Amino acid sequence: MQPKELLKSARAEFLNSFQSAIQFIVPPAIESLFAKANACHSPLEKAEIFHARVILQENRQEIIRQLNIHIGQLLDRSIETTYQTFRPTSSALSLSLENIGLLDSSAFEDSLRFNNVVQLFRDCAEEELVNLNIRLAVMFNDSDIRERENPFRPYLLARSISEAVETLDVSPALTGILVTQIGETLSSYVKTMYQRANADLAKHGVSNNMSLKFNKTPPAAPKVSLSTLLEDAQSHHLGVSRPTKRVAPAPSSSPPTTYAATNDAFPQLITKHTVNIEQLLLAVRGTAGFSRPPTDHAISSEHEPQPLFWLEGGAGLGDILRMALGAEEDLSWETKSRGRPLSPAVLAAKKVATQNVVVMRALVQRLQHAHEAAASTVADGVRGVSEKFSFAGLDFPAIVGLMHKLLTPQRSELVNAQGDIINLLHQEREVLFQLARSSEEQMKIDVVTLLFESILFDYLIPFELRLQIARIQFLFLQLALIDKDFLRSGQHPARLLLNRIATVSIGVQHIDSQKLQFDIDIERIFKTLAKHDCTIPGLFQRIINRFDIFVLRELRIQDKSIRRTVKSIEEAQIRYSQFEQTAISLHAALVPFGIPAQFVTFLETEWVKVINTADRKDPVLASDFRAFVPDVVWSIRPKVSQDDREQFSRMMPSLMEILRVGMELMDLNQFKQHALLNWLGDAHQRAQNPPPDAQPELSLQKVRTTFNDFIKQPALVISDIATEDKADEMRKYLVDILFELGLNVMMLTGEEYRSYATPDAEIRLTPPTRTIDIDALRQRLVAGAAIEMSLNDKFWRGCIHWIGHSTNMMVLSFKSHAAPAVITIDHFCTHLSRGTALLVEPASLFDRAIASVLKSADALDT
Repeated sequence: MQPKELLKSARAEFLNSFQSAIQFIVPPAIESLFAKANACHSPLEKAEIFHARVILQENRQEIIRQLNIHIGQLLDRSIETTYQTFRPTSSALSLSLENIGLLDSSAFEDSLRFNNVVQLFRDCAEEELVNLNIRLAVMFNDSDIRERENPFRPYLLARSISEAVETLDVSPALTGILVTQIGETLSSYVKTMYQRANADLAKHGVSNNMSLKFNKTPPAAPKVSLSTLLEDAQSHHLGVSRPTKRVAPAPSSSPPTTYAATNDAFPQLITKHTVNIEQLLLAVRGTAGFSRPPTDHAISSEHEPQPLFWLEGGAGLGDILRMALGAEEDLSWETKSRGRPLSPAVLAAKKVATQNVVVMRALVQRLQHAHEAAASTVADGVRGVSEKFSFAGLDFPAIVGLMHKLLTPQRSELVNAQGDIINLLHQEREVLFQLARSSEEQMKIDVVTLLFESILFDYLIPFELRLQIARIQFLFLQLALIDKDFLRSGQHPARLLLNRIATVSIGVQHIDSQKLQFDIDIERIFKTLAKHDCTIPGLFQRIINRFDIFVLRELRIQDKSIRRTVKSIEEAQIRYSQFEQTAISLHAALVPFGIPAQFVTFLETEWVKVINTADRKDPVLASDFRAFVPDVVWSIRPKVSQDDREQFSRMMPSLMEILRVGMELMDLNQFKQHALLNWLGDAHQRAQNPPPDAQPELSLQKVRTTFNDFIKQPALVISDIATEDKADEMRKYLVDILFELGLNVMMLTGEEYRSYATPDAEIRLTPPTRTIDIDALRQRLVAGAAIEMSLNDKFWRGCIHWIGHSTNMMVLSFKSHAAPAVITIDHFCTHLSRGTALLVEPASLFDRAIASVLKSADALDT
């Protein structure tokens, strides 16, 4: 067959595979966009991703149609130009990084994004793409293997996606998000596409073997300096790609060799740089959500960058950090790192480090001066005399505790010339490494340093709070050295304390009336921590217990409208529970008497409400209403004896008076009153004229005895009645209470919100599209947590003030909204699933820091 015929046959296989793949990419792409939005720190980026998700949902069929159109056109054009001199003009998106000239920033970002998608396809295709490149070169008898000549190259896939999305006519930002996401989703099918194309060519006898000849005098490999390697690494962590140069293979005088078309046929010289702490700190800072990119001068050191000595061994950086942070199996550090001996250079460096006594003398002197300064400042201005400072009897954790109390600078001294907060652990790394008693302790020093680097540059946290956190770095290092659970346990009190403080500090930012009080209490906590070290038993647990009580109290009672709303919810819970308990006990007593269903319904609904209303206003009247039930039940039973008829006549006036008072209290209209009275009149008439064969009925006293449990009114047990799944029923009572009190409260649901006491105000929200795991989410819904929610198609920052788990309800406040809001946890989760609400903190403070450290380690661990 001719090459063009072979290409058309391979095109059919490739195109069929592509068309099959795109039928399945939209749903997972939508899910991935949702996950990306939830993991995104920036509210603006979240909104853009959610917008892109909606566009993809609404245009799924059009996207698939356009992908089919454009891939067909591109394949036809590419086949016509395979191994020809004519080439189509490239667009800005197709420019490689080496050829980018005077492009504006948006074009540069688009080209980076486009090239990333193309590279992703190359990585996924792996050797299948290499095989196809070789087969095409063999088919056209060309000794030069060039991906550019491949009519099915990854560039065409990326270009078809780009052109398909551009037909939607959306903004460049949304176009970039959609192109990237569709490309990522399609990447899982790319290898199959190339496999089918290779199989088709192989079926027609096109081989993937060819002779490769090396030049006898290839150009010498360029030398790469350490500064260049560092520059490359830093550029990589800043998100900027540098042009790479392929190093030529070593000279060879052997005859031409035939290679199988695998990646091994194209050897490369790869030089892996030594990871040092400065590089890792820069990487962590870049992934911590900091608002501006780090610079080369952001982290300075008086000495040359020091490698991570504790990393020397068989394990990778990511593996070691995951083990240290509890994200991997529990192996000892020594076992994990035992794989190969330390290099001579590292051994020499460590030997020099252990002999460095100048640093230790400087530390002793600094601690002595700080100790004397602290001792000279006592009550009433009396100057004290301190003893000579010594390390005698102190172990490493104890010395770190002294550094915390004596060497931590004031907040004003914690900001450097660039306006960044100083990482004290990195600044004192050389000193700490001299004190460390093992490689494991050196590892803990660097791990805690990295965690604080992420926290200190976490843009979600207010700057003042980050300054406060910066003053406890030595304290948390001491904790890591003496408590193995600190780094590995997400429920450690010290971690929970910082997480809670960060969450509340973010949540109350828009509450001007309470923010100052929270800032004062948080400052008090850090002052307490500054005075003590980790030798105080239960220090963190006591502080977090007190802080939790303070937060729950302040968020609930300080604002009058919030306080009254919470009380209204609790009152609604009580009223609903009273109704259910009364109705249940009444139903149990009515069952033996076979009363007509319509009258049973009246007693178990309307009359129970009357009883509960009277319970709140007049307990004596409530008792009369309860006693009315057995009497009226007895009154409609057949009266066989003359004594029963006489007793009935005597009790009728008082019975009807109680009924009249009850009907007035329940506010029955005239029609319902007449219907009830007419039915009772007929029932009483039938009771007075029983059939001849009627049997004697129970006496009035025995009927009353049957209703003893109902009349006694047992103690109310809310937990047995007002469970979480009864939130919708309790909401009805809450609406009545809010109306009675005239409280202006927004009642939010999954589809709408109404403002009380202005029930006409109603704003519709988009209905949910899926459900999420409510149980997992509830663990993150705490008082003080910051949220954002769409009200009237605009996102507003809010705060959770109160959570009633037994009622399944939350009370929220929103910036620029005077009225508080009430929503059930289920409905709030519905908004989260639809994207009309989000948690400002995608994860807790420590979890974000750990994720940042591990992500940075993975980037360097290649």
